[in-house]
Amino acid sequence: MATTPYGIGILALGLVMAGAAPGWAGSGTAESIISRQDAIAQASAAMPAGDQITNTRCIDMIRDMSSRYRCTVQWDTNAP
Repeated sequence: MATTPYGIGILALGLVMAGAAPGWAGSGTAESIISRQDAIAQASAAMPAGDQITNTRCIDMIRDMSSRYRCTVQWDTNAP
């Protein structure tokens, strides 16, 4: 089974997303050197209007003596 660099199996991720009912789920990931809030805003930029954020996860990283923030935003889309 193929895995991402973070050890989450692609199959497991697909099963989690398939279990989001009613409707379907979407997600976005972004990285920022400014702040967590900026990374969250960038990650949710592709979220369709009217959808609701259901989960936000952020990782704070230090590289070359500077902070970086990587955030993943998940949202539910209720199809009409």
